[in-house]
Amino acid sequence: MTGQPAEHLIEIPGGSLYYRTQGAGSSLVLIGGGPSNADTLRGLASALAGDFTVVTYDRRGYSRSHLDDPAQPATIAQHGDDVRLLIADLGAGPAAVFGSSVGALIALSLAASAPAAVGPVIVHEPPLGQLLADEEKPAFDLNPAADSSAGAALDAIAKAIGVNRGLAGGEPAGRPEIRPADVELFVRRDAPAVGAYHLDVARLVPLAGRIVVAGSQDGRDFYPYQCALRLARQLGTPLVELPGNHAGMIQHPAEFAARLRDLLQPSARS
Repeated sequence: MTGQPAEHLIEIPGGSLYYRTQGAGSSLVLIGGGPSNADTLRGLASALAGDFTVVTYDRRGYSRSHLDDPAQPATIAQHGDDVRLLIADLGAGPAAVFGSSVGALIALSLAASAPAAVGPVIVHEPPLGQLLADEEKPAFDLNPAADSSAGAALDAIAKAIGVNRGLAGGEPAGRPEIRPADVELFVRRDAPAVGAYHLDVARLVPLAGRIVVAGSQDGRDFYPYQCALRLARQLGTPLVELPGNHAGMIQHPAEFAARLRDLLQPSARS
């Protein structure tokens, strides 16, 4: 038995951050992609809670996290520093981190800026356009004024990362609820932050033994997989494949958790 999840609220610059812990063992922070919050990866978190103290959270301004000025922009580096503060609040030393898509960018930024805060870091399909030639990048428009509906915004986000709707492919009943306000915030603030982000890959090379770069078994032809492949090559590490497509952790949480559990073993990374 891992007990009921515990809820926490910590201060961050310009507001507060909500996070949830469940399970027992060393800390593992899960950072979802798109407009995800602490609920998005609940299936994956539950599947891992028998082995880890699993942490999920609401990104700044999302759901239960509060901002003094909701109109303030945010950068990927700022999101990464929020996770650093979260890990410090856990008070258990370095934490393992898994990030997917935009969450993978946040994990990489955190590892580059605060390597002492993290143990093993698994990044799944970070949309790092800097690693591709211009002709390899998808053409897309994330103008929130074009259509204000959550569905259209998600379609635009999916087009940006090169998959058929980030949450598509699973049973509808198994999909997490997404708050329209979070979608709007993602489209208005975080999607442009993704486009503006530039990773200093050289800062991560000394940490390559702690970093696992992953792609999707069913997504080899898509933009996020190609970004992951190029990143793995630059770090001199093999690319590993995880179940499903870009949203495999939502569609196949038990199978995905089993692979993550294996990858978090030191022997799997060496």
